[in-house]
Amino acid sequence: MKKMKLTLAVALFAFCLPLPLFSQSLDWQIQFLRGRDRESTPINRTIRMENNDAFMLVVKAEADCYCYVICYDSEQQIDTQLNEAIKGGSQVPVGPVFLTEPSGTETFYVIMSITRHEELEKLINLNEKSPSRQNTSDLYREIVRLQNAASDLGEPATAIITSGGTSRGAAEEQSFATKFTGKEMYVRAISIRH
Repeated sequence: MKKMKLTLAVALFAFCLPLPLFSQSLDWQIQFLRGRDRESTPINRTIRMENNDAFMLVVKAEADCYCYVICYDSEQQIDTQLNEAIKGGSQVPVGPVFLTEPSGTETFYVIMSITRHEELEKLINLNEKSPSRQNTSDLYREIVRLQNAASDLGEPATAIITSGGTSRGAAEEQSFATKFTGKEMYVRAISIRH
């Protein structure tokens, strides 16, 4: 009987805790749309494009979260594309982004998190105000640290899902998104070679 009362007391205590103490997971989707036709392209390998081509990223979160989209380019410079809290259910476009000379590989880091990353935001702001070699290096190291922390949580659960027709409206064509689920933070690197 004592064991049952203790179990009931623990369950009642856990039920009364505020929601933030419970571990939440984040469900979100990302689409890579290339060219004027916004052709949906998988993000599971390096994407090959030409100079002067354009693309958009579209991020959709199922719950309130923080989203950071940061480009590390072929000249080892960093450009922040997005740094904001987003509301659950909203769809946030990033771009269009145009690929220009010099040719090389651009890596876009999409960081999604239930919690705010104040150190990352501080380094983003510092790099935007003064894009010195040191500030860029510090910001890149923080991105890599977050990427390592996210990968320590296990490989993110991903799935390719149908997200509707393309913007051209062709009935036989589908647009696809990559869906991530089950963790509190993700760092997804998307590499583009041009």
